[in-house]
Amino acid sequence: MRVLFVYPNLYTQMGFNHGLASLSASLKAAGHETRLVNLNENLPPVPSDDELWDLVCDWQPGLIGFSCLTQQYAEGLRLARLLRERAAAQSVLLPPLVVGGIHPSMVPAEVMADGVWDHVGVGECEDSLVELARRVEAGESPDDVRNFLSWKGGVRPTGGAPEPEAWVHNPVGEFPDLETLPMPDYGLFDTARITAQKHGWFGLMTSRGCPYRCTYCLNHKIIDRYRAELGRPVPRLNFFRFRPPGLMVEEIRWVLEQYPDVGTFILDDDLFTQNPDHAIAFCEAYVAAGFDVPFVVNSHVKQLDPRVAQALAKAGCRILKLGIEAGAVRVRKEVLKRNMSDADILETIKSAEGFGLHTSGFVMTGLPGETREERWATVELLAASGIGRFRTSLFFPFPGTESYRLSLEGGYIDADKVASLTDFTSSSALDFGADENLFIDKLATCMPWFVNSRMAGNPAAARYAPLVERVLALDARQWEAFKPSVREVDSEHSKAATAAQELHYAIRYNAFMGVRSDFFLAEEHGIEWLTAAAKPVPERLRELALAAAANEVC
Repeated sequence: MRVLFVYPNLYTQMGFNHGLASLSASLKAAGHETRLVNLNENLPPVPSDDELWDLVCDWQPGLIGFSCLTQQYAEGLRLARLLRERAAAQSVLLPPLVVGGIHPSMVPAEVMADGVWDHVGVGECEDSLVELARRVEAGESPDDVRNFLSWKGGVRPTGGAPEPEAWVHNPVGEFPDLETLPMPDYGLFDTARITAQKHGWFGLMTSRGCPYRCTYCLNHKIIDRYRAELGRPVPRLNFFRFRPPGLMVEEIRWVLEQYPDVGTFILDDDLFTQNPDHAIAFCEAYVAAGFDVPFVVNSHVKQLDPRVAQALAKAGCRILKLGIEAGAVRVRKEVLKRNMSDADILETIKSAEGFGLHTSGFVMTGLPGETREERWATVELLAASGIGRFRTSLFFPFPGTESYRLSLEGGYIDADKVASLTDFTSSSALDFGADENLFIDKLATCMPWFVNSRMAGNPAAARYAPLVERVLALDARQWEAFKPSVREVDSEHSKAATAAQELHYAIRYNAFMGVRSDFFLAEEHGIEWLTAAAKPVPERLRELALAAAANEVC
């Protein structure tokens, strides 16, 4: 059978969808043929509605599968309705429409109630999608396949809004075994082009699962569903799974042969360092295989074993990413369910940097129930941490999560923005009132300036404090006029700080990333770190980098 995947991914970050690649690989291993329509403006030309319809008619898939994030679900729904309308108008028999991904997994009944889908997938569907394809191809009833909500008798109602009694909510199946799943189908995507567009950064996954129950993440909802529907406690669900290092070495070797422009691997595991034995074994296998491509991993401030940090540095880990999220202990504990102290965060950053790992922190602003003082606490914590870089996002309330409930109960949700936003960086989906909305926008846009202004004992603080005061004094109209010039103003101040040999953060690589100057100066001027890992630059190298930058400014 032919299976056509449709991936609405417009006006957000361009990337590789690990879930679709794994689904495609599983289908191909079962003898099916797959193809992808990837809708992303960074990969032009974006297929038009007519081109999508023509492909469906010409290629004649037996199944059409959509993968949707919350921000992209509206576009997926529009395309599905368009296919239904075109098929009805031209008397064409449309194959079953299936949708999966984060949004359908979180609110499957709401998605099914839209009435346009034949099947709604929940959770990890590699095994279930293969079974669904087999049933459809064989003409068997597809309404009792695990992990799917399906219409009773396999027949989708056509009149009016469907009632829940019209569909079957099948229980989930077992989590797929990473030791037996085939290697992801990297060829499903235009992977060479994506890799070039991302300047050689390439995503891999060595594990699945996360032990934490952060309120803004889907993991707690997914694990609760599996626990309830399989009737087993979490330790017996096989939620935390690891791909053997030997298989990862084979996969990486294949990737490097196929895509020679790979310059950095991003290990997209939720939490690479959660299992020290797996992390160390991977690092040792990576070194033994002779790979010299640096890589990046996700960690947790309470899950960095010194043995793992040492192994990462030896293997060439370039960046260690940490979820800090908020500076106020109360917000982390009560709003986000992230039970970690300031000391945990500061000590882990210090430890990682001591092993030569360049640290990167994720922070959010615009959190429900967060006060102005607590938003400033995020600034203060970053300033005190000395972290290598930080990425600022605007909180987004994913439907089905605990944080969505908190946002709804607090009366913060702006329904129009929730429906229209496609990313986490352009605007907040919550409404805190005009004054606080303005402050949050300024903070998210200029976070490096705020952090620099609070770096006690650092000469850069005196340079950036007046700039922050200037920004805070702007009214809404003045801010909108000033906002387009932020990158230019940042560049000017960074050049001056560099010339004065002041350690500082500047906006680099994208509009929401603040990067420590010793790192980006060394990188921009071709000065290597001590190892493949992004170690702090030795004083002499730092002086050379600063001098080179100062000469350019002058």
